[in-house]
Amino acid sequence: MKAFIIIWFGQFISMLGSALSAFGLGIWIFQKTGSAASFAMSAVCTVLPALLFAPLTGSIADRKSRKAVIIFTDTIDAALKLIIVFLLAFEKLEIWMVYPLVFLSGTLGNFQNPAFNASIPMLVPSKNLTRANGLMQFSNAVQNLLGPVLAGFLYPVIKLGGLFMIDFVTFFFALFTIAAVKIPQPEIEKAQGSLFKIALQDIKYAFTYLKQKTGFISLVVFFGLLNFIVNISMILIGPLVMSNYNSQIYGNVQALIGLAMLIGGLCSGLIPNTDEKIKRMFLVLILCGLGPLIAGLSLQWIIIALGFFIFMLPVPYANTLFMSVFQMKIEPAVLGRVGALVNAILKAVTPIAYICAGYLADYIFEPLMQPSGLLGKTFIAGLLGTGCGRGIGLMFMLSGIFLILGCTVMLSNKTVTSIEKRLPDYIDNQ
Repeated sequence: MKAFIIIWFGQFISMLGSALSAFGLGIWIFQKTGSAASFAMSAVCTVLPALLFAPLTGSIADRKSRKAVIIFTDTIDAALKLIIVFLLAFEKLEIWMVYPLVFLSGTLGNFQNPAFNASIPMLVPSKNLTRANGLMQFSNAVQNLLGPVLAGFLYPVIKLGGLFMIDFVTFFFALFTIAAVKIPQPEIEKAQGSLFKIALQDIKYAFTYLKQKTGFISLVVFFGLLNFIVNISMILIGPLVMSNYNSQIYGNVQALIGLAMLIGGLCSGLIPNTDEKIKRMFLVLILCGLGPLIAGLSLQWIIIALGFFIFMLPVPYANTLFMSVFQMKIEPAVLGRVGALVNAILKAVTPIAYICAGYLADYIFEPLMQPSGLLGKTFIAGLLGTGCGRGIGLMFMLSGIFLILGCTVMLSNKTVTSIEKRLPDYIDNQ
């Protein structure tokens, strides 16, 4: 685990810096526009590259040096952050500039992630794979916990430019730790033709490979639908809280969500292994569905935070189970290509969810839940109340209901729940 821990630590520090700047950027956009749709659009530009560049990211992760890919993408991303620092320093940053800049940053991240994730099974033996994935969930949780708290506190003091400057400095932690460690590269058959042509061939090969793993396509598509439901709620937390409170309260809400992920990440590394990872995964996701039901009941920020605390608490463990099954059932030599395809499928609906969330909140659900709206005199209004934020509350509750129903249905799908017994493992058992 030594090599993995070194890389993990460097990436953790760098990603914590990115969490500060990303949180601050969301506050800056909403303060400038006051629009949920504009707030969501920046998130769309971050996740859209996962869909557009899936053929290239997976192919490069398998065919090029994974270490070089990680270093290169980190370096260019740091340069982008420095550009934003200069634009802010000279008061030249405009809303329209944010979208292409975060799109480029998201593109770099989507080239890096398949290379990094595909390296994990090459760095640790199978007996430590769940622990390694648990550490990844733990680091994400710490970022979600500390990022909002620190950014919410620092934003009024050092403004957005200061947060991006911290992000730039933390890049060097990632650079030095990656440079110090050897990352194994699996042997792969050589292909003829341009990189784009090879990438298209690789994505076709990855789809055929995944289709042969009976039940995997159904599992991945279902998780894509879950992502759609989940992201509609998650992207609206910011507009809901900032419409009624300030950036520090928003930071507190996000910090409690991060605390839930921190506890969940710690537990995911401590819970004993199981041979029924998929069944357990759906059971814990059913528990997740209770969170949005609670969050939608009130405008009190502590209730919103409690609901999403309950929602996010089991998520790291569910992600750990999914990644462990995926990494064990997919051959290491194709893990980058297949991983990029799976990532594209899972995130294909995310931009749609973000766009829909902003539109639905601003133009449909919020007007419906006004005192004069169509639902303003119904039992739903009696339960949730009317006015600013109550339409978003209703969207939260509907998301929770759909999440619970979907997982219940998938538990009865024997083709999916039997994947672990039917498909062989492809990593060693040292």
